Amino acid sequence: MSSLKPITSKHFFIGAVITLLIASIELFSTGSLAKLVNRVQGIIYDSRLLLTLSETPRRIDESVVIIDIDEKSMQEQGRFPWSRSKIADLVTKLTDAGVIVIAFDIFFSESEENPVTKIMSEIPDLSKKYAIPFAEITKQVDADAKLASALSKNDTALGFLLLNKQLTSQKPLPKSSVVWASEEHTNSQLNQFSGAIVNISQLQNATTGIGFINAHSDEDGFIRKAAIVSRVGDKLYPSLALEVARLYTLAENIETRSNILNDITLFEGIKFQDKWIQTDEYGQVLIPYKGRAHSFPYYSATDILTQRIGSDELEGTVAFIGTSAIGLADLRSTPVGLQYPGVEVHANIFEGLMHPELLPSKPNWSLGASLFIIVLTGSVLSFFSHGKSARFIIVLSLTITSVVIFSNVYLWSVQKISLPLLMPLLIIIILAGYYIIIGSIAEMKHSRKIKSMFDQYVPPERINQMILQGKSLSQKSERKNMTVLFADIRSFTSLSESMSPHQLSEYLNEYLTAITKIIFDNNGTIDKYVGDMVMAFWNAPLKDENHARHGVEAAMGMINGLTQINKLFAESSQPAIKIGIGISTGEMNVGDMGSIYRKAYTVLGDTVNLGSRVENLTKFYGVVILVTEETMKECPHISFRLIDKVQVVGKTTTVQLFEPIDFTDKLDEEQLNEVKKSQQAMMLFYNKNWPQALSLFKELQITTVFSSDVYTIFIERIKGTDLKTLAKDWNGAFKHTKK
Repeated sequence: MSSLKPITSKHFFIGAVITLLIASIELFSTGSLAKLVNRVQGIIYDSRLLLTLSETPRRIDESVVIIDIDEKSMQEQGRFPWSRSKIADLVTKLTDAGVIVIAFDIFFSESEENPVTKIMSEIPDLSKKYAIPFAEITKQVDADAKLASALSKNDTALGFLLLNKQLTSQKPLPKSSVVWASEEHTNSQLNQFSGAIVNISQLQNATTGIGFINAHSDEDGFIRKAAIVSRVGDKLYPSLALEVARLYTLAENIETRSNILNDITLFEGIKFQDKWIQTDEYGQVLIPYKGRAHSFPYYSATDILTQRIGSDELEGTVAFIGTSAIGLADLRSTPVGLQYPGVEVHANIFEGLMHPELLPSKPNWSLGASLFIIVLTGSVLSFFSHGKSARFIIVLSLTITSVVIFSNVYLWSVQKISLPLLMPLLIIIILAGYYIIIGSIAEMKHSRKIKSMFDQYVPPERINQMILQGKSLSQKSERKNMTVLFADIRSFTSLSESMSPHQLSEYLNEYLTAITKIIFDNNGTIDKYVGDMVMAFWNAPLKDENHARHGVEAAMGMINGLTQINKLFAESSQPAIKIGIGISTGEMNVGDMGSIYRKAYTVLGDTVNLGSRVENLTKFYGVVILVTEETMKECPHISFRLIDKVQVVGKTTTVQLFEPIDFTDKLDEEQLNEVKKSQQAMMLFYNKNWPQALSLFKELQITTVFSSDVYTIFIERIKGTDLKTLAKDWNGAFKHTKK
């Protein structure tokens, strides 16, 4: 059930509410909010497109070129618009150079005035006198006729402009190449227009195709999508790029496919020759930008007219005629550039129509997929962020963000599927921020709790380490292997009787402060002060792999520190302090224990009791420090003297006691020799070779550099015991009857 705990928490519920709110914005946003969402979505779309653009423009079978009426062309050929004769000359040269299809991102809505007709209208008498010759000359200089003738000699497509209002003198709309069934007209979602600016009939009749050149921009003015069909009345018209694709593939017409649902026509796509192009319900496709501006080959129109460019560059190409000149105002804002030639937009769409696999798609299920990602992301973050640290939440959020972005970019760049990215990222940012704040507050509370709980037991720097451990730090009672130390002042009663309460308090405070610092310096935790007794332990609350070693080093440090303390006491005519220290290592319970009225972080168990008994035995053996065998084994760098094998009060098992001498590498030869001889004497005693043991103990009693009390004890023990009276199971242990 603990694994399901996050689901039942209020913070998981709040995370779920936030997730549903973000999902509802994705599903139902309208008005200003929808505009803001779409604007940010557009920025993300543009960034993703730029990120995945190839450094080298893609290459396809169809060679597309841009015939640019640029600044250079206007300098050499004159200001635009040019005479239709010049346009006719351009078309003728392109045809002669082997261009397969010629498309105009330009429309010719008015006839060009014939100069002969103008002269005849201004000089009527001249017209009457030379009527027949003028009629022949009129035909020869008719620029529209020349352009119509040039258009008729190749596959050409003229652009026209759709309008949202009908013109008062609306010219007849040309015939469309799009076949659209009448039953699909009802409640269509296609872009609908009321009128159009079309080309003059003379040119329209001469060309093989027509297509609208309207640019469809999003609310922020950027062109990301293009309508490839649009509706005027009950007819569908193709875009210029779609009509060029039809001409290039020699298709007779363009078929449509729709799905009628609840009397609403949902447009699905178009087909020409064997190519199926899927669109959205508005007849739009995402533009497959090849790259930044001038990703296609650009040739200046003047270079064609002057034949500086010919069949070597143009044979077998599809040519889009347009302008990149700033003064002619056909520059668009696109994801790949803010000054992007409109004619190149048509070229990109044409490539996508010829190769549908290049067209990014936003499938019908994209909204459902986006909602699923939002809910999944929100659920994962809400579940795994419960009770976690700010650092964990940041790492988790960055991991989920990476997965979401990588998946989105993979679908875009490899599968050509465009899925919304804003809301999944927004839910990550909001939930991460929320849980980081909640986690930080929880960490602050946890830190305060640790400080209030442990500041009397451990030094401040160790409290900081405990806070860094965070949730891994257990305050509940647990059983673990630890080391406990008891230190008691010898003859404290007689000392206290010679001092006033105030003097005794200051005297003890100075001693306890110095001793506590040494324990803290050796990673110890103060358990309690009981009068003159100090109790400390190691390996809790912070883990300490070397707890026994640190306990023994602390004890030796306390003895060394006591020398300095006693010097200060001597200067103020205060009595010197002598202490006894007992250390025990083993399993014990540690945790926050007590009643509902008062608790303390402490240790309990037989090992703790043994430590107290061992400390009491220091007086009996005349040594300052005694440790158990378990403690000794954990300190290979320290030399110990075996003191005795005992059975303490309240225990049935025997315990070996050792006195730590010093770090082995600090002992001189005399000290090392005595430790060795002492061990030999003990082994002789336990092996019942008492005569030799007695001799060696007597020798040590005279030559010792340590306390001789233990040798005296064993000499008396040998003299006062008859080997014959020993029990068969005697193991050398001495049974103590006093605590």
